[in-house]
Amino acid sequence: MRLPGSASLIGAFLCPRGVFMVECRRGSGGIAIQRTLAAPLPLESTIGAADHLINVLRSEGIKRAEVAIALRGFGVTHHVLQMPPAKDEMLSPIVDREMHRREPQLGPAIVGWIPLPALLGGGAEAAGQRSLLAAAIPTDVAAELQERVEAGGYRLLHLTALPAAMQRLLEEFDAAAETAALVAPLPDGAFLGFALDGGLRLVVEPPLPAGAEHESAALAEELELGAMFVRQQFRGMDVERITVVGSSPAFSDLESTLTDRLHVPAKRLDVADMEPASYAALGAVLDAQSARPLSLGGVTRERALAGAASFLEKLSTAAVIVLALLGMWVMVEIVRAKQTLTALEVARRRVAQDSFGLAPIRATAAQRKNVRDAVGAMRLVADDRVELQHMLGEIAAIIRPPIVVDTLLLRRVATGWSASLAGSVRATSNARAVQTLHDAYRELPARTHADSLHLDQLTYADSTEAGMGEVRFQLSFGVRAPARKD
Repeated sequence: MRLPGSASLIGAFLCPRGVFMVECRRGSGGIAIQRTLAAPLPLESTIGAADHLINVLRSEGIKRAEVAIALRGFGVTHHVLQMPPAKDEMLSPIVDREMHRREPQLGPAIVGWIPLPALLGGGAEAAGQRSLLAAAIPTDVAAELQERVEAGGYRLLHLTALPAAMQRLLEEFDAAAETAALVAPLPDGAFLGFALDGGLRLVVEPPLPAGAEHESAALAEELELGAMFVRQQFRGMDVERITVVGSSPAFSDLESTLTDRLHVPAKRLDVADMEPASYAALGAVLDAQSARPLSLGGVTRERALAGAASFLEKLSTAAVIVLALLGMWVMVEIVRAKQTLTALEVARRRVAQDSFGLAPIRATAAQRKNVRDAVGAMRLVADDRVELQHMLGEIAAIIRPPIVVDTLLLRRVATGWSASLAGSVRATSNARAVQTLHDAYRELPARTHADSLHLDQLTYADSTEAGMGEVRFQLSFGVRAPARKD
């Protein structure tokens, strides 16, 4: 029951197929779900989505509400990133730059991120890196959505991406150390998340054509392909269990189908009798209530910016004090420096008089050193060129049709070469395309001597030809340079 004049707490999952909501009530022990609302409708723009959300709230008699939105589509992108072990203030600009590098079409955008639990079984975390879940939304999309919601008389409490909502569901209802797969058959396409040590490490979102329905067998096939890449990327770690989000009569056989295909137990995350989309909306509320939300807009974003501004004010005050102390120290050191310079000038004149006869010998030694350095530099460049040509030849031998390379970035580092390879694979089916990529993935370390090969991105793309499957990928690896003989 809603008290007269009180503001409701609404969680909403907003996607191109409609809006799906849960109405919650805050309590001393947390939040309680009062009811769920579903309003499927094709949505093509942010303004249309916001207007549809407002119309649903008004039609249900909700006049005042704080709204937390989990958004999918409408330009929202997300990635799981590996970052150096630095403070949050230092990581934020690095994450922003990395998101724009991976999504060059993004333009001006709001970027948010949350840390994921450390990997206990090795992998990237063993090298001291941090795993982050990052998301970005075009600035104009976030502004349009917030302005439209607030113009309708509601308060936008929180705006986040769908993976952040799913991560909060894991933390709240399914936290465990095993390697688990999360399956959520949402109205606009399935969400397949693979969690290791309590954090999402890989997200696969196969598209769902308009008018089509989810099929248990197809979901099992997509989940099996994702599990194969988890095993490759995380040193043989296998999926140990499956969690199906939500309940629906259309998916009554989903658990048994998944168990038969992957041979691991499957259970249903059925805390309340809700559809999968309602769980996504609940995840938005949980993210808003968390100590460190992944915020792309709303009140939580304003609080985060205000906290950053307060930190900068304290930093500025400390800087002023440090500068005052530094000024006093500089004045003292200037006096000492003048005295030292006088003594140094006297000593320099004496040394110049004593070393006048050594000038020709020094000049000859300097010329010989310059010649040795030049020869060594030429030899180093020639060796690097040979190594680069060899590595490019091996990559060209491995990456062959139907694999198409869009970009190949090579960067010389202290230990050898750092490479990033992006492209696509087209085949008669998605499974065949993934298998072709898998063969190249296994052959690449043997041919190029790669010592750190990672699958950074795997997405499904709609093929322009009927009956064809297409996946897009991005690989990163390092090639250690052979020991040089002086």
